[in-house]
Amino acid sequence: MLVWQAHKARIRQMAFSPDGAELATTAGSSKFVWRWHATTGEALDQLKGHAKYARAVAYSPDGRFVASTENGPATRIWDRATGELFATLGTGGWCRDSLAFRPDSLVVAVASDGIGEWAVAPSEGRKAAKPVSQFDSRSSVHRVLYSPCGRYFAVIAYRDLVLYDAVSHERLRSLHDPRVAADATHFAFAPDGNTLAVVHGLRIRLRKMPDGEETVVLRGHPNYIHAVGFMPAGRTLLSAGADGVVRVWNATTGEQVRSFDWGIGKVCAAAIAPNGMLCAAGGENGAIVVWDVDE
Repeated sequence: MLVWQAHKARIRQMAFSPDGAELATTAGSSKFVWRWHATTGEALDQLKGHAKYARAVAYSPDGRFVASTENGPATRIWDRATGELFATLGTGGWCRDSLAFRPDSLVVAVASDGIGEWAVAPSEGRKAAKPVSQFDSRSSVHRVLYSPCGRYFAVIAYRDLVLYDAVSHERLRSLHDPRVAADATHFAFAPDGNTLAVVHGLRIRLRKMPDGEETVVLRGHPNYIHAVGFMPAGRTLLSAGADGVVRVWNATTGEQVRSFDWGIGKVCAAAIAPNGMLCAAGGENGAIVVWDVDE
């Protein structure tokens, strides 16, 4: 286990590079995307270019790029190897705390005033790139996610949860359950794309894809849940929240199998390395903890 004071303000988001070597973070009112050596906590660099504070952050699945939204009408993509700004995407409306690369790394989707998809290509001069497709124009959209299998595209618009075909953008179904009073806030696909974990208030509901049938409900967090994700093998999932505890669950039975309190206060963000070796959590006071996975 490794703990370090990375920022002076709360961690907004964090993401591991596909090889697990780097951890990228956004925090507080910083305009930078910070990159860290995942196993030592050493600061690698700061990705610059945002005009407003940085919000969401993600690595492309092929490991070539890092993308981040800002608190403004733009998203930026950097070359991971050089740290140089690669592209600026003009989102029109203010960006949300969510963006997602398509599994083939050729397209990135951003939640703004609706949903836009951009080709991952270098910008021409200072001109911001325009989206190659736009759909679901609701301003309430605040989370977007591709399934790892590339078949589905999921959207959260407060209480509404919608599943699209990732290629045709055909709306497959709304997964909203009128019996669930709490808004959907976070979600994660299982590695095979056949299960979607959705945070509603203090509970995590697992749903089969594409029919949305609820299979199990995870109960145990006494306060808001700020992060959820499946481990690469798909047998367990991790959640973290304002109670300061990271919990690990059996994805089949819903049983909590272990929990960790790293002493970093409220956990505002968490990430799982795609190679399955490390997990990370970020606290409200800017501390980061990284630990070895024992699934």
